[in-house]
Amino acid sequence: MNVNPFLGTWTITTTTGPLTQPGAPLASRCCIEIGTGAASPPSLSKNYEVQVGFVLLDESGEVIFPTEGERLLTLVDHQLRWTGPYEGQELNINIALARVYRGDEDDKGVYPYLFGSTVYGDPDQVGIWGASGTSGGGTLKTSS
Repeated sequence: MNVNPFLGTWTITTTTGPLTQPGAPLASRCCIEIGTGAASPPSLSKNYEVQVGFVLLDESGEVIFPTEGERLLTLVDHQLRWTGPYEGQELNINIALARVYRGDEDDKGVYPYLFGSTVYGDPDQVGIWGASGTSGGGTLKTSS
């Protein structure tokens, strides 16, 4: 598996769980940038794992997570994963990519979708979210 299909800016369209409450990172149905824009491009870790930066953006394009420092997702078994602190508790983010076929005449074709899960603090605090982008892995930003 290669990380390229995950790269881009993805619009988060569906959310559930504890991080969707007002003021939380997934509340505004924002965007996630993976390896583009404000997020670091793919690289290899010291252990030769593929890593890529990510950020969550609000509706105005401002970074809302992480608020300080850089976060890197690691490619593990066809998923991107990150574990780290968020407001004093452990947060786990897992992201999978699926290619969905649409048979509608006006929208026929195969489209990529991200499916994410977040586990925050208590293992029962699971959130599920989905995001859409364009064929080839999100909407890549070009440098000006």
